[in-house]
Amino acid sequence: MAKREILSAAEHFSVIRATRSKAGGLPGTAQGPPNLPGQTTIQVRVPYRVVGLVVGPKGATIKRIQQQTHTYIVTPSRDKEPVFEVTGMPENVDRAREEIEAHIALRTGGIIELTDDNDFH
Repeated sequence: MAKREILSAAEHFSVIRATRSKAGGLPGTAQGPPNLPGQTTIQVRVPYRVVGLVVGPKGATIKRIQQQTHTYIVTPSRDKEPVFEVTGMPENVDRAREEIEAHIALRTGGIIELTDDNDFH
C-alpha cells in the first residue's frame, strides 16, 4: 500500500512539473489537465499563510481533494500569487473549492476570512 501511495504521489508531481514547464515542453509530455468537453478552470485564492496547509504533508491534502472531487488542481509556486487553479466539470470544481475552504476553516478554527484582501499583500 505504501509503494502504491509513493508511486501515485510521484506521478502527481510529475504532472505538476510538466504543467509548469508548458513553455518549451517536449512533444508528447503532459501539458496540463485533460481537456474534456464542458470542463472549466476556476481560481481559488487563499491567504499566503495557508497554502502549505491546503497542500498538506507531501501534497497529501490537495491530492485527496483532487481524488474526491475528480478535479485537477495546480498548486501555486512560492513566488506566485496564492491561487490554486482547479480544472474539471463545473459541479466538481465547485465542490473542490468548497473542500479547500472547508479544510482551511477546519484547521484554523474558521478565523481566517478568505475574502480579506489584506491577506494577499
